[in-house]
Amino acid sequence: MKLSEKKGTEQSKKKSVGKAKKASEVIKVPGDWLYMTPQEIGVRQIYEAFGEQDGYELEIWEDAGVLEIGMSDGASVDIETAQIHPKDEVTASFAAEHQVKTVFLVTFKPETYEEAKKVMRRIMDKTGGFFCGDTEDFTPMLA
Repeated sequence: MKLSEKKGTEQSKKKSVGKAKKASEVIKVPGDWLYMTPQEIGVRQIYEAFGEQDGYELEIWEDAGVLEIGMSDGASVDIETAQIHPKDEVTASFAAEHQVKTVFLVTFKPETYEEAKKVMRRIMDKTGGFFCGDTEDFTPMLA
């Protein structure tokens, strides 16, 4: 009987280890990203990458350079036109290396990453460029 109790405990440990691993993966995904393109575009071009059949709710404030892409459960991917700060030499160098002409700040809740990734891929398919984490080493990167 003790043997079966021990076996059950080992299985429980395996399950909880698996859950802990998934939780840590979610934490590694940043909520702040950069969308960089080699051509000059605005939020209007990103907005036009989506059709009514895509099932996303889009709100655009073109004068402010802001686009909100509504996903399921009230979550959203928010995109805002940005400029690289003149003193941010690291980002400026990275942008120059990748021949970037336009930069957007992109935010979403890290726990919605899988759905946000579909949105980001859709944007890249239609307008080019790439997404990278707004982190010290620009990771993770979707290109």
